[in-house]
Formats: sequence, structure tokens, C-alpha cells
Amino acid sequence: MISKERFIQLVEAQGYNVSTAHRLLGLSRSTAYRISRGTSEVPETVVRLLDMYHRHGVPPEHKL
Repeated sequence: MISKERFIQLVEAQGYNVSTAHRLLGLSRSTAYRISRGTSEVPETVVRLLDMYHRHGVPPEHKL
């Protein structure tokens, strides 16, 4: 599990913000906002995806 602060940090490190991260991560916009407010946990698959993007960058075909 990661904190809401870490979620925001990882999203912003890829050049996204909470308003646009949902498209990159396959979440609904409301879920991305709930995660950023700390009212919802980050799904494990999203944690892994953010980690992969952090370590290797976002592949061009994933960029929106």
C-alpha cells in the first residue's frame, strides 16, 4: 500500500496530475480523486503500474 502523498508524487513525476492520471492508470476520475484525498486505497495493480512507470518511464503507446 502507498500513501496518498506518494500516489500524487508518482503521478506528477510522470507529468500527470490527479485530473489526468485516471486515463493513464485505467481508473475512473472519481477513483483517482478518492485516492488523492486518502478516502480510497490504491489498488495493488495501480501500485505496480506506478512503480513500473517510475523505474522505466511511460511507454509511448501508454501516453495519452
